[in-house]
Amino acid sequence: MSKRILTALMAITLILLCGCGGGGESSSPSEITYKVTVKDALGNPCANGTVVKFMQNGNQVAMQLCDENGVASKLLPAGEYAIELGFTGDADSYHYETVTLNSEKYETEILLSKKTVGESLLLNVDGEDFDSYAVEAGATFVKLETGKRSYFRFSPKEAGKYKFSIYGNENAKLGYYGAPHFVQTANIAEMENNTFTVSVKASMIGSGDTGTSVYVIGIDLEASENKSAILCIERIGDPDRTIEDEPWVIYKKTVELTEYTLPEGYALKEFDLTAKTDAYTLVLNEDDGFYHLGDKNGPLVLMRLAEDCDYIACFETILDRSGVSRYFYDENGNFTEKVSYSECLLEYIEYVDAVEGVYPLTEDLKHIVTQRGEYVGWWNTESNGYLFKDANGYNDLTINTELAWLLMCCYVE
Repeated sequence: MSKRILTALMAITLILLCGCGGGGESSSPSEITYKVTVKDALGNPCANGTVVKFMQNGNQVAMQLCDENGVASKLLPAGEYAIELGFTGDADSYHYETVTLNSEKYETEILLSKKTVGESLLLNVDGEDFDSYAVEAGATFVKLETGKRSYFRFSPKEAGKYKFSIYGNENAKLGYYGAPHFVQTANIAEMENNTFTVSVKASMIGSGDTGTSVYVIGIDLEASENKSAILCIERIGDPDRTIEDEPWVIYKKTVELTEYTLPEGYALKEFDLTAKTDAYTLVLNEDDGFYHLGDKNGPLVLMRLAEDCDYIACFETILDRSGVSRYFYDENGNFTEKVSYSECLLEYIEYVDAVEGVYPLTEDLKHIVTQRGEYVGWWNTESNGYLFKDANGYNDLTINTELAWLLMCCYVE
């Protein structure tokens, strides 16, 4: 074979190899694999059942269902295709921009957003009415007005911590403005880079457009040609735990209880809370489990559980009003636990003397009254809970605070 013929054959081969290029994967020079990825502004794949439609001259020439990653790939004759989306649900619920593919641009990403939900609801802000529109978790396309705040309502359907942000318009400023029944005029959220978070407990989940479970979101738009944005609401974790969410530690009684009846001819004597500290010595008798005055066989000390004393309502009355408990904190002020004494007191109250409403003082009852008193400040002169007042309503400073825990107690004389 001559050198001239060999050179010609090599040139033809090179031309054929070059003709097989043409963009994406292909099985022939005239076909291209077109690829469309459909996601929202948070990076989530498109809604289930989303179909990518390849259009030419207004006619659908092919279609492909998106996979779990929001991707639809289709091998088609090389050409220009307008891309439209189809949905198994309501097509009016979504917003996106139509794009065109060709042999030069054969891959694209479409940003899919939800639309606002339902009709507008008027919100009254300082006597002026504003339209507001409901939005759901995810990415929602919203229309805005320059120089005017646009309002949106979010009703979470699941407890959690939610992050709010804006996508697609750097001139749009986000804020949280309360609830529909009381819209704040100033942003009440702690902002960071035009985002904020709220913690929604399960108890705050409601229905409809009223109540604490509805959050009013405001977007202010500065001078901008772009009159829209995407409002992103993303659940980023479980709600913040508060002290109220922590479990109660239930205080358990340490002794067996039996019904108590005062002996015949009894006389109950009150403790003098202005006396010196050494005026009374209380001794726990290990045999009966009760405190006695002076020594273990001395006069029996009792606590008023079901009848009010001179200084404060009895524990039965307090239980009816609120309960008896204490919150505990470490030396740095961090919460450690909360203890409920109500259950133990209710057991004791079942066994009190039917007439006087008293029961012998046990280690349980002493512990409960001292814990409760310290917690609410019953004998702390610097506390609003200080119980002891003189005839003029001022703090009675003659009370010996070391004996003050005996305020509900008396003894059999």
